[in-house]
Amino acid sequence: MTGPATGATGAAPVLLIGGGAGSGKSALARGLAAADPDLTVVHLDDFYHCDPDAGVTVEKLDGTGRVLDRAHPGSLDLARALAAVDRARAARAVVVEGVFALCFAELRERAALSVYVDTPDDVRLARKMLRKLAAGEPDAALMLRNHLHFSRPRHEQHIAPTRRHADLVLDGLRPVPGLVAATAAALAAAAY
Repeated sequence: MTGPATGATGAAPVLLIGGGAGSGKSALARGLAAADPDLTVVHLDDFYHCDPDAGVTVEKLDGTGRVLDRAHPGSLDLARALAAVDRARAARAVVVEGVFALCFAELRERAALSVYVDTPDDVRLARKMLRKLAAGEPDAALMLRNHLHFSRPRHEQHIAPTRRHADLVLDGLRPVPGLVAATAAALAAAAY
């Protein structure tokens, strides 16, 4: 297993769910929370640096300045994320999901179980684009250029290698209920 199940203080076990954007991490976390309302879910997407100068930036493709590189782990405010995870440990269990969930040793050390949702690149891209289009993102061409220039290489550099830290690797093409059942069983075995 990744780390101590509950730690010396009897704090709730932590489950990390990592994988690429569009792999199904959030769907798995939602499924786990629906199956057990006593779980607390921490979404790492809520902890990017507010000030772009505090994180890693990239030049905008249109040349109009720099923006936070949300595909780089250096853009996550790890201190705030860790504080939120530690505060949430009063729950029965804490689910931490995000592309960088398995990137940081500080998170892995808190985990009773780590999961990597492995989904083919083309499926992840399609899911991500469908989600953004549904949210009103009007420029599909810009989304594809961002994927090719930033997201794809950052995934290969920072996210795909974290698979080696996973205690459990799930096929992101499988139905969510089966993924939830497999994860819940593995967490129960790891935490108790």
